[in-house]
Amino acid sequence: MNSKNSYTPEKAALKDYVWSMKGIKIPFLFLLIIFAMAMMSTYAGMNISLFTGEMVDAQGNVPTDKLVNFSFMYILMGIAAAGNVIAAALATEKINLGLRTKLWRKIMYAKQSCYDNDSGESLVSRVTSDCDFASKLITTAVEILSTLVSLGLYINKMFNLNARLAVAMIWLVPVTVLFGWGYAKLQFIIAQKTQAMLSGTTTYLAEHTKSLNLIKTSNTQKEETLRGMEHFDKQYTMQLKTGFMNIAYISMQHIFNILSLLIPFIIGARLVNDKIIRVGIVIAFYSIATSVGNVATTFIDEIGTIRQANGALARVINVLKLPDERNSKGISMDIPDENIVIEKLSFSYGDKKVLQNISCVIPKNKVTALIGTNGSGKSTLFKLIDRLNDPDEGDILFGTKNVSEFDLFEWRRAFCLVAQGSQLIEGSIRENICYGCQRPISSEELEDVAKKARVYDFVSVLPEGFDTMVTQNGANFSGGQKQCIAIARAIMNNPDYLLLDEATCNLDAHSERIVMDALNELMKGRTTVIIAHSLATIRNADHVIVLHDGKVDSTGSPEDVLKATDNYLGKIARRTVKCEI
Repeated sequence: MNSKNSYTPEKAALKDYVWSMKGIKIPFLFLLIIFAMAMMSTYAGMNISLFTGEMVDAQGNVPTDKLVNFSFMYILMGIAAAGNVIAAALATEKINLGLRTKLWRKIMYAKQSCYDNDSGESLVSRVTSDCDFASKLITTAVEILSTLVSLGLYINKMFNLNARLAVAMIWLVPVTVLFGWGYAKLQFIIAQKTQAMLSGTTTYLAEHTKSLNLIKTSNTQKEETLRGMEHFDKQYTMQLKTGFMNIAYISMQHIFNILSLLIPFIIGARLVNDKIIRVGIVIAFYSIATSVGNVATTFIDEIGTIRQANGALARVINVLKLPDERNSKGISMDIPDENIVIEKLSFSYGDKKVLQNISCVIPKNKVTALIGTNGSGKSTLFKLIDRLNDPDEGDILFGTKNVSEFDLFEWRRAFCLVAQGSQLIEGSIRENICYGCQRPISSEELEDVAKKARVYDFVSVLPEGFDTMVTQNGANFSGGQKQCIAIARAIMNNPDYLLLDEATCNLDAHSERIVMDALNELMKGRTTVIIAHSLATIRNADHVIVLHDGKVDSTGSPEDVLKATDNYLGKIARRTVKCEI
């Protein structure tokens, strides 16, 4: 693991890049056009350079056909430039589309545990930004190939014009390549550090702009302002480094241009004076040497792009390599209900042990209350039952069969998790209630479900009714209303098993009563596991499981567990009774 002040740029091997493109339709026709346009531009450029020298030697007596050819070469260069830009843009966007689609599919199907330590902003960056850089590897590689071919053609033409002048100029090429290699390496490192810094800044800003109420009520504006300034200072420093790199690049271009001017004319003047070559040859050579300079600096820029894109590709590949959930066809859930049996189950988040060798039974067609301290593993057990995570050790059985033997999609369709602050999607209330249903929903069924979930009363008075849009995070609804919409979604999906993760926590008394009424409607005839936070919920359950420090403290009926003297629930119950008295 890197220290706080160090950063190791991510890199991708060629084999990884080839693997990442598997299944993506590469637009070879557009890539061929890019190469052809580059060659056309080189051909036209050399002819223009030669014509310039001939025009000087002709002293104004230029044949008409030469002028026509000269004009045609300029038109050809314009066509080549336009064709190159269009073909490169189309090729890039087609690759981007294929890569984004593949990456988004991976994000959807990768194991949930892969994202436990990743932020949403980071994943968004992989899809929106990094795919753009990664796709440039192909188009830039084609451009580098055409650049090298053009460089060879230009150098060959220089030797054809005059070997002595060519030898005097040729040493600039390896010098330029060495400079380009160093420039590209520094650009790669700076670009990677900048990307990492921007990712951190984006995450900080995204998290804290959502928490402005907390910041203001906690009077921490000064501290957060200083923390923001630290991020901005880092951004300022990285932008300065990028600016200095650009200055060095531009300076190199000017030095090359100056040398391209001085060398041909100083040496060329002597050769003309000795009547070895004509003035036109010097002019043509200078023009071609300038083109070589432009090609060389373009090559440097392309190498920098390749290095920068390589880092972006590495981040994309890291996501593409994430393991998929085991979703191959298994046993159908179209079977009678069974007990859910937990056998010697252990689970950790990294080095943090959350559940330790627990064993218990969740009886079918009963309401099981799950209780424990914060961090005792209640929500983690729900994730394991819903197969969002896989246990480190032990098994979860459905009757006598391991749950991993069942078809994953059918398993999750049979279960429904309703958690505290259940998520809503941006869309209409209708879309939120029907989300996940794979069948047409009639207006009558929608209204019936809305009434059962206590949604109908507040939706019916809205001007747009069920077509009312839900804003980001459901900010235009109260906590109780959002929970009722989530419960309506659960009823609409008609699951066989319910996992209620403190679904009424943090609600006021009135909202809690409404949500509990909706939950009681949802729980009818279903095997239910509810993370309980009130004594009333525990007493109304058929079965109780008490977790403490990641272990099963006790299990049994509410009466048996409440009577016990050495368990966590018994202590809570006694404190609750004293408070009620």
